[in-house]
Formats: sequence, structure tokens, C-alpha cells
Amino acid sequence: MVNLVRGRRSFLGKLDREAEIVRYGDGGAERFFLVRDERISVHDSEDARVLAEMDGGRRVLSAAVGESGLLFTGGEDRNVTAWDTTSGKVAYCIDGAHSARVKGLVVFKKKSDDQTCEAPNVLASAASDGVIRVWDLRMITKEKPNPLAEANTKSRLTCLAGSSSK
Repeated sequence: MVNLVRGRRSFLGKLDREAEIVRYGDGGAERFFLVRDERISVHDSEDARVLAEMDGGRRVLSAAVGESGLLFTGGEDRNVTAWDTTSGKVAYCIDGAHSARVKGLVVFKKKSDDQTCEAPNVLASAASDGVIRVWDLRMITKEKPNPLAEANTKSRLTCLAGSSSK
């Protein structure tokens, strides 16, 4: 890992194998996440030591970092899962969020200059069957929530990108 502020290598370490997805935590400085097949690991950015490990059950194909230590994942299980990265446990899960594998996730975050905006509570998910769904995270309960919006692109989606705007 290279510290771009100092322009020097901060540490060098070996992984047992390469990661398929790498995401940095909210704020970007304290921790990072690695995804290998169905395994998700949380690492300290200073020395890369493992802070927590989670098992997604089936292969994880997408990940998005939320606030308050949450990491959202989606994959071949067709669910959207929110992980509490501090404890390594599932915070909540949208079972059957899509009818095909989840290929992309975006957590819409508040703008840094907008202090009046409350915490983000909108998540978008895309599946390989072309369906994009937008979820209100405040509506997640033990039962399957209904999406706020849904669009069928009628194409095979492989990723999803988005940004917040007013």
C-alpha cells in the first residue's frame, strides 16, 4: 500500500490470493475491505491486519461502502446484505432483492457542504437481468421491503454508478 500524501510505501504484505473487489471505508483512511469469492475481510489501513471476516454464503459480485461502518454487498444469492463491519455480523438483508445476481450497488451519500441533510438512506441496486431498483433503507424490516423505484433497461448490466444531486 502506498501513502500518496507522503509518497512512500506504508506497508508491504502478502495476501493468500488476489481480491476481486477492494473498497475503502467512509472517510477512506481507517480501513479497507477485500472481497474474494464469498469471503469479505475488513483490514486496518495502517498495517493491513484483519479486523473482521464475514462469509457471504455465495459469491459476492458487488460492494458499496455506507456510513456508520456499514458495507453493502450483493451477488449470486440475489440479496442485498448490509454488514456491520465492526462486529462482522449482518445488520440487515433484503432477501430476494432481485430475480438475478446483483451486479452493482450505489449508496447515495449526502454532500459534504450540506450539513442540514440527514444521513443517507437511499441505495440503488442493479442485477444482470437489466433491472435497477432504488431502496429506502429506513423501510428495511424483517419483511421484504418494496423498492422506491424500479427500471428495466432490457439489457445485461454488469455494473452501476451513481451520484447524489439536488
